[in-house]
Amino acid sequence: MKRSFGIAGNISLLIIILTACHNVGTDQSGYPSIRINQLGYFPDAEKVFVAANSRGRNFVVLNRQEEVVFSGELHDEGKWSASGEEVKTGDFSAITEAGIYAVKIEDAGRSFWFEIGNDIYHEASLASLRTFYFQRASMKMEEKYLHEFKRDAGHPDDSCYFHPSTGIDHGFKSSPGGWYDAGDYGKYVVNAAVSAGTLMSLYELLPSVFPDNSLNIPESGNNINDLLDEVKYELNWLLTMQDKDGGVFHKLTSLSHDAYVMPKKSKSTRYIIGKSTSAALGFAAVMAQASRVYQNTDPAFAQQILDASRKAWIWANENPQAFFTKNPEGVSTGMYNDTCMKDEFFWAGAELFVATGERKYFDLIASDMGKICFRPGESWRNYTDNLGYYTLLSSGRLDKENDDLLREGLIHLADSLKDRINEIPYKIPLDRFLWGSNSDILNMAIVLLYAYEKTGRKDYLNGVLKTTDYIFGKNATGYSFMSGFGTKTPVNFHHRLFIADTNSLPLEGFLAGGPNYLMQDAGWMKSQGAFYMDTFPAKAYIDSQESYASNEVCINWNAPLVFVLTYLDKIYHKDLTNPANSKP
Repeated sequence: MKRSFGIAGNISLLIIILTACHNVGTDQSGYPSIRINQLGYFPDAEKVFVAANSRGRNFVVLNRQEEVVFSGELHDEGKWSASGEEVKTGDFSAITEAGIYAVKIEDAGRSFWFEIGNDIYHEASLASLRTFYFQRASMKMEEKYLHEFKRDAGHPDDSCYFHPSTGIDHGFKSSPGGWYDAGDYGKYVVNAAVSAGTLMSLYELLPSVFPDNSLNIPESGNNINDLLDEVKYELNWLLTMQDKDGGVFHKLTSLSHDAYVMPKKSKSTRYIIGKSTSAALGFAAVMAQASRVYQNTDPAFAQQILDASRKAWIWANENPQAFFTKNPEGVSTGMYNDTCMKDEFFWAGAELFVATGERKYFDLIASDMGKICFRPGESWRNYTDNLGYYTLLSSGRLDKENDDLLREGLIHLADSLKDRINEIPYKIPLDRFLWGSNSDILNMAIVLLYAYEKTGRKDYLNGVLKTTDYIFGKNATGYSFMSGFGTKTPVNFHHRLFIADTNSLPLEGFLAGGPNYLMQDAGWMKSQGAFYMDTFPAKAYIDSQESYASNEVCINWNAPLVFVLTYLDKIYHKDLTNPANSKP
């Protein structure tokens, strides 16, 4: 269930947590024994939970008066090596009446309370997108939009020095705006592109979501979709990162990460750093996509960014190995380093082909039409080509042969993910937990959503629901990984804005990176007196501000969160006005 913030938010939160946690069963390590979607379930959807290390054979479901309204059998799923647990699952899909419920098992206690209803993800969807407004650089955050999270403007970025790595040895550049990338104050082209591209893919699939005035941002009320307003803030910054020759600079940061201070108090000198093929291709892809998306609302802007896309594409083809492999000497901010451009070339080629209809772009990517796959870890590096596949699937540009080839590839991938859901005890498609694993599982859900879009098969939609349950508590940590939504949520993100401000809780809507078995921050955390509670891959998470490897936020993690929550809300929400979207 959604937590309460705002006026008297801390008092409301305390009351809710004390009420919800009373008599909740926990194991010896303090994890909830019953792992359940803490927001809830749709009335007509599957409803599955996990019980860890329970000897019970049966479970009951209680209503808010703690009366038994359903009983069922637990199913033994075996031991999951990723969590070190004996796992059982329970299914209470038979309950379809809206209300507040909890699951109880004799030796495991009671679960957190959760809701059954058609609008369980509506507020979460809005909050997940509003985080991008919170991440805006170079702008004052006013109280009427962010209440207690208001802040002074910082990082105007109107005079950023060119670092020698750009090939320009003097002068400076104005590059204001854009989104802070993550828990630091850097702005990175590669990740900006994949994040904005994901959000625009949602818009192209469901153009009626986030209508004007839905987000309460400064642009609300201008008769333009609020999602498009938010993304344009990032696109305008990206345009400033293109060089005169069409190439694109890699990032805008200080030489090292800022201290834990608010943006206004940051005194670091800002630099334009590097120039890379990956930045140029991500730029070309997202600008070509945006030229379609903004054609009806701002045709002049659409033409401007399409021209910029073409120039970046030409530069990338002339400089296919201008790799950003490591930071220049004296620079220690995020790298977004990559030496394999195959997926970036596919994404950019696909977007330019669909935007222009020009066959020359398609001819360069045609041989990869049936090869859609999923590679966990670092969406900005490993599966940008999927964004190109999604565009092609929905474009109407393909002939029947290539459309069939791509459709078969998508269904094959979706079936493999569905098989993994059936095999993995937690009923999720992921068992390899890398940096940003929560974005991996949400991007897997997007694959299943596109398969559902193309086929209407409800087994794919059920796979999406089970996968999304993981984010909100049906996981080995028992956390709902989205701030402000659920009972046990992160409150100590690795994020300078939250560490430095005076609020005791973070803004709602942010997604934690999630379990990361490599724990690259373990040494740093130890030096700060913080430790991971567990080293099993599925439990390698800690709600600590020191944990940049598991508890940071990032725009490319929130983007698929927005996508999945918004899609599910659109097709299940009881206030739907478009029957064509009521597929279940």
